[in-house]
Amino acid sequence: MIGDVPIVTFDTSAHNRLVDGGALSVPITGEINSRLWFRFAGLSVEELFAASNRDKRQELFASCRGLQRGPSECLLPPNKLMEQLVSAHRNDPRNFDWKTVNVRWPLCEGAIRDPEFLNDEETSLGQREFQRELRKVGRQDLVALRPEIQAIFEAHGETPPTALRTALSRLESLGDGGSVLSAARRFYDLAAKTSIDETTIKEFMARCPPFRALVYAIFVPWYNTAVRDYLKGEKLDAGNNDLFMSVYLPYCDWFVTDDAGQEKSLREIAAHTGLATEVVSYDEFCNRFLVTA
Repeated sequence: MIGDVPIVTFDTSAHNRLVDGGALSVPITGEINSRLWFRFAGLSVEELFAASNRDKRQELFASCRGLQRGPSECLLPPNKLMEQLVSAHRNDPRNFDWKTVNVRWPLCEGAIRDPEFLNDEETSLGQREFQRELRKVGRQDLVALRPEIQAIFEAHGETPPTALRTALSRLESLGDGGSVLSAARRFYDLAAKTSIDETTIKEFMARCPPFRALVYAIFVPWYNTAVRDYLKGEKLDAGNNDLFMSVYLPYCDWFVTDDAGQEKSLREIAAHTGLATEVVSYDEFCNRFLVTA
C-alpha cells in the first residue's frame, strides 16, 4: 500500500457506473469518503467534461463533487504529468524521485467544484473532438504494419507471441533501433526538447514507474493489432485513452474500471512493470472493498 490510507483512482467508465447507480451509489461514495483517498485522473475529468449532454455532465460532476467531500486531489493529464516528471529529472537527475514531483492539478479540482464550468459548451465540444481524434491515432498504421510483421515470423519459421509479456520480452532483447528504449527516448526527448543517450533513458525508466508504465502501454495496440495470432493470441483491445491511464497506476493502490479490455490490458502492464497496483473492475471494487453494489 502507498500510505496509511489506501488510494483509489477511477477510470471514466467507473465514474459513469457510479452515476448510473443512482441512489444505490450513495453508500459507495460515502464509503470512499470515509475510508479511502480519492485521486482523480485528469484524463478522466477531461473525458467527463466532453459528454455531449449537459444534463449528463451535471450528473457526472455532481458525483465528482460528492467524491471531493472526502480526502481527494486531481492529477494532471498524462502529457502534462510526463512533462513534469521529465523536467524534474532533466534538472536534477542525481536526486530525482518521482514521488516528490508535484503532478497535482489544482485548477481541475476547482473546476469540479464550480457549477458554471459545465456550461461552457464550446470548450466541451472542443474536448469531445479532441478525444475522438485521440482514439483514432495509430490504428491504421498498425493495420498496415501487420503483413510486414507476420512475414517476419513466417520467414523465421516462428509463430507470433500469444501473450503481451512474451512480445514485450522479445522487444526488450532487440537493439536500440527497434526496442522499448527507442520509444522511451522519443517520449523523453519530446518532453525535454533535447536528445538523451541510452544510459540516461535506462536509468530514468528504472526510476520512474509512471513513465515506464506509459512506454509499455503504447505497445499494447502494436501487439493486439499487428503481432498476435487472432485465433490463439491473448486479446487486449483497450483504446488509446484507456492505455494513457497507465500513467496513473503508480499513484494509486486500486485503479477501478468498468471496461473489460482496459482492465485486462492495464493489469498486464502493471504486472510487466512490477507495480503493486491492483487493477479491478467496478463491481469487484464494490464487492471487495466497500459495500455490496
